[in-house]
Amino acid sequence: MKSEEGKVIAVIGDGSMTAGLAFEGLNQTGHIDRDLIVVLNDNEMSISRNVGALSSYLNRLMTREFVNRFRDEMKAFLETIPSIGKSVLRFAKQARNR
Repeated sequence: MKSEEGKVIAVIGDGSMTAGLAFEGLNQTGHIDRDLIVVLNDNEMSISRNVGALSSYLNRLMTREFVNRFRDEMKAFLETIPSIGKSVLRFAKQARNR
């Protein structure tokens, strides 16, 4: 509102996402020309199973991050094994590409 430079930071609890106010605030950011950082605090506690597009998207995002980190760590580990590491890594890449 003051037209000051800088980033806007929104800290949102996962429980507030069920109400409309958090969505309204996020939607409004599409109309302002400001840098926005959203911190979503997910305590993984829920009364019922999480459903919906946002839940599905965040789950895919976290899973992809975990899988990518795991793959990179396994590659680094395999490269350290003398004599068989590179062969196992090559086999793993071939298996992934099939």
